[in-house]
Amino acid sequence: MKIAVILPRGTYFGPDKATAIDLCAYDFVRFSRYRDETVVVGEALDRPFAGVRFVGVPRRPGQSQASFSDALAAAAASERPDVVVVHQHIPSARRIAGRFRDRPVLLHRHNNPKRPKGWLGRWLEARKYAPFAAIVLISAFTRDRLVALFPRLAGKAHVVHNGLDLGEWPAADAKRRDILFVGRAVPEKGVLEAARAAVSALAAAPGWRVRFILSGLDGNAAYAADVAEALRPLGERAEILRDLPHAAVREAFREAAIALVPSRFEEPFGRTAIEAMAGGAALICSLRGGLREIAEGVSLAIDPDDPASIAEAIARLIGDAALRRRLADDGRKRVETAFAIERSAARLDDIYDSVHKGTGA
Repeated sequence: MKIAVILPRGTYFGPDKATAIDLCAYDFVRFSRYRDETVVVGEALDRPFAGVRFVGVPRRPGQSQASFSDALAAAAASERPDVVVVHQHIPSARRIAGRFRDRPVLLHRHNNPKRPKGWLGRWLEARKYAPFAAIVLISAFTRDRLVALFPRLAGKAHVVHNGLDLGEWPAADAKRRDILFVGRAVPEKGVLEAARAAVSALAAAPGWRVRFILSGLDGNAAYAADVAEALRPLGERAEILRDLPHAAVREAFREAAIALVPSRFEEPFGRTAIEAMAGGAALICSLRGGLREIAEGVSLAIDPDDPASIAEAIARLIGDAALRRRLADDGRKRVETAFAIERSAARLDDIYDSVHKGTGA
């Protein structure tokens, strides 16, 4: 079975600037039983990921998203795929599906579904999902929300958790006294609350430091400046890094003793949480949205809207090495049993098989 995986918007299928969606797509293809029959189609770039066949489509300056989607569809069609998978962007996915009416098109969705207003809004929003043979959601939380809004989609909505290649996450020999935050510099990620909490907690812990690895700073400069100002009292014990390649982020998680995921909104999944656990960091987590099914029972739960709650959790872990070790061990075991990429990729392949055969999943 030949599969075309299309990345239509806001992605970068390479190690230098990969988004979470790119990383997920790459890992799913690498561990698919159809790896040798799969092509990834996306915007052209100088250095794509190795080991996966990639067709880059140049995007002209000023080219509309609709026109670019047509170009992606044409490139995918030339591969004569049996199944087409489009990640994330529903308008592009619908347009691409219109070019493949004779074969199944799947939508692989990484965000929570919109909650439309009124019966007309619900009807219009539900229609957007009609062209797809299956809808892949990254958590039970996102699927439950989608089906609650649109019950008729229950038969085609399926959960496939993001996974990690644990071979790339060997246990670290030793931990540094680092508290690590990784994520976009936006208010819903709780970055400012985490910064204020770290300053408070580290006032009584001189041997510890905090590191913030942020992305999306260009579009959120004022917020990022507020974060930097909040961390200023720590001086050289606070470090802000930006837009690091994923290999560097992975190493930071392996080095850190404690990781913070204080998301204030309902996360669709929370890849940084499983990366923290895979890296052997003791996790402090808000458990909102999909984070609950990832980290409940293997992390310290906090109220992300309250810096005092986060500071208390940080101080508790700083002062209790045995608790840090237990959470780190339990978190790693959770990833090994529930979020190994081999398990997730096999589930996704089963969905591909079912839609190709026309049996559903």
